[in-house]
Amino acid sequence: MTEPLAPVLIVDDDATLLAGLVRQLSGRFDIVAAGSGEAALAKVRERGMFAAVLCDMRMPGMDGVEVLRRMAELTPDTVRMMLTGNSDQKTAIEAINRGNIFRFFAKPTPAAVLAEGIEAAVRQHRLITAERQLLEETLAGSVALLTDVLALVAPDTFRRSRGVCAWARDIARHMKLDKPWVVEMAAELAHLGAIAVPPDILARHQAGQRLSPMEEAMIGRIPEVGAALIGKVPRLGPVAEAVKFQATWVRGAAAIPLAGRILHVLLQLDEIGSGTPSREAVTAMEQQQGRFDPAVLAAAAACLLGGASQSLGQGAEIRVDVPAAGIRAGDRLETDLKLENGRLVLAAGETITDLLFLRLQNIHATTRLQEPIRVRRQASGGK
Repeated sequence: MTEPLAPVLIVDDDATLLAGLVRQLSGRFDIVAAGSGEAALAKVRERGMFAAVLCDMRMPGMDGVEVLRRMAELTPDTVRMMLTGNSDQKTAIEAINRGNIFRFFAKPTPAAVLAEGIEAAVRQHRLITAERQLLEETLAGSVALLTDVLALVAPDTFRRSRGVCAWARDIARHMKLDKPWVVEMAAELAHLGAIAVPPDILARHQAGQRLSPMEEAMIGRIPEVGAALIGKVPRLGPVAEAVKFQATWVRGAAAIPLAGRILHVLLQLDEIGSGTPSREAVTAMEQQQGRFDPAVLAAAAACLLGGASQSLGQGAEIRVDVPAAGIRAGDRLETDLKLENGRLVLAAGETITDLLFLRLQNIHATTRLQEPIRVRRQASGGK
């Protein structure tokens, strides 16, 4: 199958020159023309990302440097090139420094030379986007694996993480954070360090039973252990820092990242309210001066107690009771999944991934699960 032509935006206020470039280059690229900086930015907003943009420097109103600077903000992966009749060194340096220019062409430049430059820009764009896709897919897979491990080893702990994760998504939206995924991911992985704690100690801690000093120390190291594990995944440094500081008091501490302060508030709200945020919990936390960031606590109260929660599933879903053999990958548990002896296998709220589905198959082949099991699944999947 023939690969589609790469979309390329050419910006120039000289209508004759612009028409000529479109005519000469259209056979090799999907050319879109704009006669001004404002028109070029409108094209980006309308069509989305271009592989490359070739922009004239001297134009009335918005000059080329400003156009490319704004395009870098709108679509940073677009490769930017400059075309100008003003070939002085100062213009070139300004363009490169402010607009992060890939190539600089001086008028008049033969169409063949421009075509070669655009081809190089398109290749650069493909390299950038392929690398980004690889990193994002690797990152997503790594995080999914970590959450699956936590769900398998400590299902009770994981259940709490999923609830806090939904709150984190809401408060990140409420506070208009630049990188909301950091807070959301930190909430999902906050208890990852619990996988290093023996299950009986973890169970007694969750039940509020008395622990020995050595056992208390194990529990106290959960944030540190979790942060160390998360820090091994590329690009998750901010998430690891948030997890590390999830229980640190703000008073007297070194600079704590905002995500860590948010996580501290949300985890305490979860602990006090047993999974349900309440005005009483907020009031109790407000009285612990120096422990929580007041601005974060106020934002959490406004968001989670003021009807701002928007964590809803996407698409039409149904709830259905199924036998153990009827569970599918993609189902979300509505109730705890337990063995017949009452031992918890997976907590309510968990989505069945391929790894969890395989584990459930193995469990079902050797022992019995409590049935029926209530799940939520996409309506198109039927019953």
